[in-house]
Amino acid sequence: MSSTKGLIDPKKLTDFSARALQKVGVPEEHAKITAGLLVKTDLMGIDSHGVAHLANFYVAWIKAGAIKVNPDMKLASKAPTTGILDADEGLGFVAGYKAMNEAMDRAEKYGSGFISVVNSTHFGAASVYSTMALERDMIGISMTQGGKGIIAPGGKGEGIGLNVLSWAIPTKNEAPFILDMCTGVVAGGKIEIAARTGQPLPEGWALKADGTPATAPDEVAGILPLGGTPVLGAYKGFGLTVLVDILCSTLSGGLTVPEITEPKDGDSNHFFGAIKIDGFMSADTFKEKMDAMAKAYHNLPKASGVEKITLPGEIEKQKTQERSKGLSLHPQVVESLVNLAKELGIEYDL
Repeated sequence: MSSTKGLIDPKKLTDFSARALQKVGVPEEHAKITAGLLVKTDLMGIDSHGVAHLANFYVAWIKAGAIKVNPDMKLASKAPTTGILDADEGLGFVAGYKAMNEAMDRAEKYGSGFISVVNSTHFGAASVYSTMALERDMIGISMTQGGKGIIAPGGKGEGIGLNVLSWAIPTKNEAPFILDMCTGVVAGGKIEIAARTGQPLPEGWALKADGTPATAPDEVAGILPLGGTPVLGAYKGFGLTVLVDILCSTLSGGLTVPEITEPKDGDSNHFFGAIKIDGFMSADTFKEKMDAMAKAYHNLPKASGVEKITLPGEIEKQKTQERSKGLSLHPQVVESLVNLAKELGIEYDL
């Protein structure tokens, strides 16, 4: 281990992940981009989408031929602020990184930029891309089409996508606003974590094949849309699911989740956007107003026993500060990395 506390150095974990990806044929630049975003995910506290997926998702899919290690990614554009990136079934992390940078470059010049991505693969956590815009005083947008995992209102079984959207908005001194949400009641990764830790599922997350509530990961036949049941607002989650699919898939020329008849491991389409704040007002003024807004939320009357009303992004900031000193990975995740090192013949030096 990298410390006496049993914590793993994020830099060492990034280097290890990049070496593993290079070992299965990923070019060095692409491997470093992917590894960096995977570890950034763990640093932000999104344990379901970080290096826990390195071996059983990305390396496995590469070895199975589901992800191309040397894709020919091509950008087509019919307007200064918009474009479509064909990722040629390459790593979703690389496609996402390139598309988000392209959106920001266009926003720098024209005030906004939007890139829809087709023929890509699973890109991890959406917020690692939206937050790229924060350092450039922009509002960042990231969305992705997920695999079939949600039950449509009135439907039976998994029929629509576990789609995801994220927005990141800069502040001055407060934590940046970072919204990262699945359009289901819960992300599929939460089911993975429950299986990994042996925890039961809260009633209302998912259903069994017979339509009754699932209370264990191996019982899940489908996750409910955000809102749960129609009477509680399931059509809001359903509507968001369709919206994300339109921007990621229909707009890029790809297929929406219910249109896919022959799913392939990792297949996905994405959407990225960047909005330059200086097009509205000075970035400094805006960030000061964001700080004031955050304080107003913090000062709202609180229920008994509640110390603070927490805004999206505040937990991520806290987690990143804590975990930058060292990451504590679940034993099963560590085991997967140890086994991966043995399988690939690389040194496990974490």
